[in-house]
Amino acid sequence: MGLNGVVAKVTEADPTRARLLEAALELLLERGYRGATTRAIAQRAGVNEVTLFRHFGSKRALLREALDRLRPSLAPPSPGKSLEADLRALLEAYLRFLEEEGSLVLHLIPELLRHPELRSEGPPKAVAALLDRVVALFAHHQGAGRLWRREPPETLALSFVGPLLARFLLGQALGVGVPLEPGSYVQGVLRGRGSP
Repeated sequence: MGLNGVVAKVTEADPTRARLLEAALELLLERGYRGATTRAIAQRAGVNEVTLFRHFGSKRALLREALDRLRPSLAPPSPGKSLEADLRALLEAYLRFLEEEGSLVLHLIPELLRHPELRSEGPPKAVAALLDRVVALFAHHQGAGRLWRREPPETLALSFVGPLLARFLLGQALGVGVPLEPGSYVQGVLRGRGSP
């Protein structure tokens, strides 16, 4: 699986450390947590296992740092004055992300579910920052009176992206084709949670 653009260019002063981080993430996505052995990671990075442990101490620490290098291409819009325009832009960005990086989602979610040690410190840093931006978009529109305030902005954000992720996962895993018309999707959100 290629990681083009998904992993930030590792700008470590130590090129060995950079190779280990890249190899760890590649193998995690290709083979899963169990298959990404320290021996395989070291071999792909062109070093021995002792070097891996000297740099990171453990497989979990290495993989956790590698996950923090993820840089999803999803770019939520900056909040504007039009809730409808912002939701449309977020929808288009999210669909584009799933089209470009959906295989990353399909490989990573099961590994994070099966191995809680990979998420014990919360989501990877870039993913957490991305979620914060999406929540901020909804909070902005709540503050402007365009969305109801009966639910926290986190709930509103998840109610918007959750069905999109479910649609993607059902389509990929089960071949269930769920049609989506972006304008209708946004209008449904506006009618269901828009401020009266």
